[in-house]
Amino acid sequence: MMKIYAIGIFFVLLTLLIVAIFKINELKNIKYYPPELLTNKKILIVYYSNIGNTKCVAENIHSIVGGDIKEIELIEKYPNNIFKMSKLVRKQMEEGYLPQINDIDILNYDIIFVGSPIWNFSVSLPVKVFLKHNNFENKTLIPFFTYSGGANKKKIINEIKNSTNAKDAKQPLFMFENGIILTKEQIIKWLNNI
Repeated sequence: MMKIYAIGIFFVLLTLLIVAIFKINELKNIKYYPPELLTNKKILIVYYSNIGNTKCVAENIHSIVGGDIKEIELIEKYPNNIFKMSKLVRKQMEEGYLPQINDIDILNYDIIFVGSPIWNFSVSLPVKVFLKHNNFENKTLIPFFTYSGGANKKKIINEIKNSTNAKDAKQPLFMFENGIILTKEQIIKWLNNI
């Protein structure tokens, strides 16, 4: 009986491996075709990244679409210890506290990519501050998110729409942080469908 069970598991894993290989090859062959939306526009990529995952996605987007790239920086940094940081962020979110960030001028840009990690099923506090303190009127907003736990995508999309006055907010990219393979190819696939 154990032998049949082991053979069954082996074939399931083999099938998953074959599917993964086909998906990876499919993504490897994807080409970038700049959507009209991004053609001849001033592009800015703005992101906040605490441990580097959102920064990696932002830099990949930048390498594909060009434009300028700027990091949202906190005036008072979060603790390096992830447990202390999580506890502090949870407390700040419960209290409605918004941290101070560096100023980023978006005035001369048409397209603003905004990247954030997802914290407690929500947009990170530094990005909330950035969205709250800038005028997105007559600008197209293109959000992207990284997450390692759960992500209430519908809630986050509504958060973005309700916190800006952007003339247009595009469908965001959500990237799972753990085990990201072919990040650039996934981004190209998303950009081709904007």
